[in-house]
Amino acid sequence: MSPPPLESLPKTRRRWTRAIAIGLAVVLACSFMMSFGYASLERLGMQPPAYVALGILLIAAVLWITEAIELFVTSLIVLWLAVVWLSPVMSASGLSVDRADFFSPFFSDVIVLFLGGFALSAALRTRRLDQWIAGTILSRTGSTLPSLLFAIMVVTAFLSMWLSNTATAAMMLAMVLPITANLDSGDDRGKALLLAVPFAANIGGLGTPIGSPPNAIAMQYMNASGIAPSFAGWLIIGIPGVVGMLGLAWAYLYYRYRRDGESLPMVHRQVSVEIDWQFWLIIATVMVTIAGWMTTTIHGHSSGTVALIPVIVFFATGILRISDLQQMSWEVLLMMGGGLCLGAVIGASGLADWMVAQLPVTGVSLYALTFCFAAIACAMSSVMSNTATANLLLPIIIGMNLDSPATLMIGTAFGCSLAMPLPISTPPNAMAFSSGKIRVKDLAVPGFLLSAIGVILSLTVGYWWWHVSGIVH
Repeated sequence: MSPPPLESLPKTRRRWTRAIAIGLAVVLACSFMMSFGYASLERLGMQPPAYVALGILLIAAVLWITEAIELFVTSLIVLWLAVVWLSPVMSASGLSVDRADFFSPFFSDVIVLFLGGFALSAALRTRRLDQWIAGTILSRTGSTLPSLLFAIMVVTAFLSMWLSNTATAAMMLAMVLPITANLDSGDDRGKALLLAVPFAANIGGLGTPIGSPPNAIAMQYMNASGIAPSFAGWLIIGIPGVVGMLGLAWAYLYYRYRRDGESLPMVHRQVSVEIDWQFWLIIATVMVTIAGWMTTTIHGHSSGTVALIPVIVFFATGILRISDLQQMSWEVLLMMGGGLCLGAVIGASGLADWMVAQLPVTGVSLYALTFCFAAIACAMSSVMSNTATANLLLPIIIGMNLDSPATLMIGTAFGCSLAMPLPISTPPNAMAFSSGKIRVKDLAVPGFLLSAIGVILSLTVGYWWWHVSGIVH
């Protein structure tokens, strides 16, 4: 994520932080417009619409990075500025503009895809099926550190591929904390179990298009360009990386915190599940939805269209109710919509073409570009929202008019998701750190190593695999 949530700061300090950041955004935009008046456009080689779009981009960047206001509010500001500021300038400059192009990203295919994922998650949580799956597996694992670590990481990564990694981390930490509570204060094996949850949750998100917002945003832009892999194709791209990174994370945690000859005090948490028609309907809907996602090239419907199945089935049959709909993470959907809207702003205004023309990319290989953007994405996502990072970088990439932008976009999305060195880097990291049983150093050292190794593997073995598999051209 980004710096510590403002809600965790004292009220007075929070108010001043918001005021300073909002003021900075306004001053930045005004200074930009005053310093470079329209008379300077010809010298800059930028047309008025691109000039206005750059101002919107700067405002969004400041507000997203500082989190002066809620992230989704910044997304709505982007939409409002696009309609009331950019659209008239585009019309006056003779560019065709349809305001619907700025509204449509907020209910695009990728937004519906995530909405379907939220519905699946809510249905499993309502009937406690997610806890049942996790508890059943953990109750059958051994009580030694390597076997318990393996079970925790596999379950967490698998659930994070389909559910919110924040919800998955919360559920798994609730199962791990009772185990760590029974360990002596000097027994560091508890740290291994706690660190296993956020690392596996972050890594698992690489596996599917709905595993993390950066994946879905990249898919949206690739869909618009007609170069997106299918849902099954993304599995082929992502799952090998998930398996490899999980193995590395498991090996580090085990060898760092191992203690020979001692078993861990297991706490078996029995979760009862009522087997009725709703149970079987949820199972059937989950299986049909996943099958639909994996066969989009066969039936021809998009992943977003398939994602409507669980939404319709669960709410039509009463498995989910209005209260469940209200509890879904609408702020995440709005933020993603704002990022896609910003992409539309940058593209339609001509700013993307201008920015690309300023980048020293002439003669630079696609591999070098991919490495640079992935590294930048990983560094930015370490200290700010990975969704915001994807929203800022991916529109620039799509404007480069490369022969094979899919490789660059997937590498950047993976770079966003692999950032996990700090408590503020991802919600699972913050949740594990809030347990009070691990220090920043405990998280930063393995987090930095895994982030660096993940980016390197993605751009070496992964880069080779994406092309050999034929999924990315």
